[in-house]
Amino acid sequence: MRNVQEGGLTVGRRSKRFGYLALGVFVIVFVFSFLAQRTNTNNEVEAASLAGFDPGYIISDYQMGNYNSMSESDIQAFLTRKNSCSNSDYGYYLRLSANTKYKWHWSDGHFVCLSEERFGDGEVIGSGDTAAHIIWRAAQDYRINPQVLLVLLQKETGLITDPIPNDGDYRKATGYGCPDTAPCSSQYYGFKNQIRKAAALFRTVLDGGWTNYPLGNNYIQYNPNAGCGGSVVNIRSLATSALYRYTPYQPNEGALAAGYGTAYCGAYGNRNFYLYFQDWFGGITSDGVQYVSLISPRYMVTKESVTRINPKTGKGVDTIESGRMLKFMTKVVYGDGSSCLRTEFGTVHDEDVCIPIKYLEEVNLDYTMIEEGGREKTIKPGAKKIYIRGETVVDAFTERMPREMMVKTSFNGHIYYITAFDYYNSNSEYGFLSDDVEDYDYSNPEFFNTYNSKTMALKFDSARINPLNNEYYDTLSKNMIYDFSSYIIIDGVKYYRTEHNTKNNIIAAIREDNLVEVSFEDFVYPREMVLKEDAERINPFTGEIIDVLKKGRVIKFITKTFVNGEWYYRTEHNTLRGICAAIPASAIEEL
Repeated sequence: MRNVQEGGLTVGRRSKRFGYLALGVFVIVFVFSFLAQRTNTNNEVEAASLAGFDPGYIISDYQMGNYNSMSESDIQAFLTRKNSCSNSDYGYYLRLSANTKYKWHWSDGHFVCLSEERFGDGEVIGSGDTAAHIIWRAAQDYRINPQVLLVLLQKETGLITDPIPNDGDYRKATGYGCPDTAPCSSQYYGFKNQIRKAAALFRTVLDGGWTNYPLGNNYIQYNPNAGCGGSVVNIRSLATSALYRYTPYQPNEGALAAGYGTAYCGAYGNRNFYLYFQDWFGGITSDGVQYVSLISPRYMVTKESVTRINPKTGKGVDTIESGRMLKFMTKVVYGDGSSCLRTEFGTVHDEDVCIPIKYLEEVNLDYTMIEEGGREKTIKPGAKKIYIRGETVVDAFTERMPREMMVKTSFNGHIYYITAFDYYNSNSEYGFLSDDVEDYDYSNPEFFNTYNSKTMALKFDSARINPLNNEYYDTLSKNMIYDFSSYIIIDGVKYYRTEHNTKNNIIAAIREDNLVEVSFEDFVYPREMVLKEDAERINPFTGEIIDVLKKGRVIKFITKTFVNGEWYYRTEHNTLRGICAAIPASAIEEL
């Protein structure tokens, strides 16, 4: 059983033997390991000891990432040793073949099992790559221990020791994409696909990607049924976190006492992983350390004079002075959740040396506000948006793009420009190198998108025109409110275009000096109130009087604004019609 996030799609798995419901965030993959086995050439009954099982440290990061633990020939020898495909009961094969839903592979007088099977792309079996090659290739590509993948196959579908597997077993070999509550998703079918998806998931978590149970204390249930209870588990390795992302439950006392057996309210996936790993590969160890890539390389500064250490031995290597800025690429995560960062140079040269993160701090970025009138810039074709603190490319542009730049900053000898959109959306660590930005060419004007829509009212009856040629479009009445989301500058005059016209690429805009920014907020509840005196209805942002309403009139108000120290209430009628007209709150009282 497992719980994974895969592009917002819900995926999961139904056990071949029995299943439970698994609930996860965005993506759910849920599998309980088989217990009742078919006739088994290795008939494993006695379980290894569970006395050392620790739900917070099921496997070390080093062990899950030890991708060179077995060669392809080692994997093949293991598969053959565990299952030599010895079932030669042809009558049984004929009886099984009457089931048209699944297909069994019979060749040379016996059932073909995993150790002898070959797999093409998709669900094709009988030709192509061996299982050993597929497992080894995925282990190398995703830097995952092939022993982990072998154990996963066994605890999910029993394929390692199953003497008579069918094509249905292979298409969901690791249970990826098969929820208990729905049919398997065909996009994940196929032995090769299943192996590689599982390996990719484990690598994602080892590299610091999303997981539903991060390092530290997490409440983990004993069973999909919340009524079965659970406990707080201190997860101390990313590899253990990856197992819980795959199987989001821990075994209870009954499941631990049962060995490979069942128990009331039990869950067995992570328990069986631990047992098979002990039985087959000598158990879980914490030997060695594993470096994982940072999500984004980052520059950091030493807070004080600090000793770089060898994370495998804990011994000091050399000393770095205080205030030194270094670029870091990889890290080691310890069991307590702390980390030790390795520099770009150390990563490239595979040095076993790092700096504990507690001695490092982020590099501060000092921003300078760009004066209005110089904020309009053009991003050159081929420019790249960069995560400044790591000097890492996060986006690339192939065309000329006009953008409003709000601030600039200097970092590591370079000047970066940050767009208004990024600045106002708390993304000011992302910018463009000054060499990739040029001053806006006013002789060849283009529309700029505002960082967010501006709500403005017309101060006067105003013509909408095409500012490029002064062609008349229509006239809008004064005091009407619109959302404006782009602008253009012609001869030093700024013209704004409504959100509707922006979306539909209609070149019809209004001069900036005909507009005034407005802001109304909703009442928590609409309110019917009465005028306690004759009251002027005005545009609170310009002071223009619209009309006068008589004392005693009952009106429903739904929005309000605060201008120059006074509240103004706007009627339902004016709000729904986008009219900037409101009544001073001082002239209104409750019914």
